[in-house]
Amino acid sequence: MNNKLTIDRILDFCDVPQLFVARDAFDTIYLCLLYDDETSCQYTAIRISSNRLQLFLNGEEDLRNLFDNPETPFEYFDVEYRDDDYYFEPHQAASVGEERLPLSGYKMSGDEHEAVVVHIPVKDRNLLKDLVRKFGWACVF
Repeated sequence: MNNKLTIDRILDFCDVPQLFVARDAFDTIYLCLLYDDETSCQYTAIRISSNRLQLFLNGEEDLRNLFDNPETPFEYFDVEYRDDDYYFEPHQAASVGEERLPLSGYKMSGDEHEAVVVHIPVKDRNLLKDLVRKFGWACVF
């Protein structure tokens, strides 16, 4: 079984991705929320439809409500970042503890800009500098 996730969109970032949208090999969408970053980054994830995700992104749905009421009841996933990739497994219990759930009231603002992550080989760094200069992108080297 291929249990690898690929980040589709980072929604909240502080040192590491705090909240992101990912897809598996079958293009299933997951919403992943960081709950522990002590030894390795560990996330709680739910499967989410594109319609419900869009409601959240537009600020019409609360993050806590998404995790309290996943579209497939009692279906949660444990996601871990290791070896430069994200891997998921079904959560063994029917629910997750309160410490792994977000506080209520977290909604996305519909007018927020999307952050894009682009991996560029070292040999092409000059190309990246030209793009930054022309388009005004903010980048971290």
